[in-house]
Amino acid sequence: MEQKKFAKSALSKDAFKSYVPKIVEEIVEYFNTSSFYYGGKDDKKSGVAGVLLSQSQLTIFTASRTLLGDEVRSKLDTNFASYYADLDKGFTPINFVFPHLPLPVYWKRDAAQQKISNTYKEIISKRRKEGNIDATQDLIGSLMANAVYKDGERMTDQHIANLLIGILMGGQHTSATTSSWALLHLGQRPELIEALYQEQIDVCGIDSDTNKINSITYEKLQDMTLLNDTIKETLRLHSPLHSVFRKVMNPLQVPNTNYIIPKGHYIMVSTGFTMMSEEYFKNASHFEPRRWQDPSSIPAASNSSKKEESIDYGFGAVSKGVSSPYLPFGGGRHRCIGEQFAYVQLGTILATFIRELTWTVDKLPEIDFESMITLPKEPALINWTKRN
Repeated sequence: MEQKKFAKSALSKDAFKSYVPKIVEEIVEYFNTSSFYYGGKDDKKSGVAGVLLSQSQLTIFTASRTLLGDEVRSKLDTNFASYYADLDKGFTPINFVFPHLPLPVYWKRDAAQQKISNTYKEIISKRRKEGNIDATQDLIGSLMANAVYKDGERMTDQHIANLLIGILMGGQHTSATTSSWALLHLGQRPELIEALYQEQIDVCGIDSDTNKINSITYEKLQDMTLLNDTIKETLRLHSPLHSVFRKVMNPLQVPNTNYIIPKGHYIMVSTGFTMMSEEYFKNASHFEPRRWQDPSSIPAASNSSKKEESIDYGFGAVSKGVSSPYLPFGGGRHRCIGEQFAYVQLGTILATFIRELTWTVDKLPEIDFESMITLPKEPALINWTKRN
């Protein structure tokens, strides 16, 4: 819980305002220089792209640029993003039961952790030698300056490096997967892509000199209702983690049964179960972002008469209870602290895609449940065309 507080500085509204233009810059640069256009024609005006690759790389580049700063971003290339992919692949259900099996996927996981950790430690060591410890510079600076536990113990450089990996990884696989699914679903609904494009025109306006849509800002993102509902709907259909684990702290009765789960045991919960239930969401299997604008279609999830008590554990106010059927970010003291950052990052990524491209999807992929992440199975492709 104290480590969550250490990370809070990089997740403020002022920080988010500075992140949006950096994310836009990263995406536009990626379009022009990366393998995104591997299936493109010679004129690069249309082509095919694999979203699992593109979104994984874009997520790590934009998160590192914003949360960890230009110094870390300058060291990253597409190979570095593959290290995080190796970490993801070691994040499987069996890992929670047998974390040290002699499996090749574990060897790659551990090697990737060492490579990423060493990169972060080099940066931390360089800053210490230069006396460059600025809590306002980025998350690294904040941890170097402020990461002192209540008992007076200061985080070591190795622990800071490990925490940086955890923070980035905590959003890397989930956000990459969510943006992939969003692109795939939108590709089957071209009219939604155009509605989202029109929303940007309405919210941001047109520059009279350039005849282009004005820049995306943090404030403008908040006003893009359909865009945020698209993210919300994607998270409903594809809960980033299909299961979460909790330790039973007091004997727990299973509702409507005589079963008692003893204290000290662990339970595995599927937060996606209620989000896909017809009991709470009409036409639950259908991708429809506009459902969030119609309270009658989500009665249990949007009942404002039952406002839950909130509590601040030190990293911002969150709902104290978990009675809502919509829990893509978990709940209670273990709720994801990166929820607001995720909306900023995902919103900016999707908004930039919509400004730059139109796209279609021939077939929606099946869901891969083999890891802890609800990935789309390959091939997960979009057919893109550049806007004029």
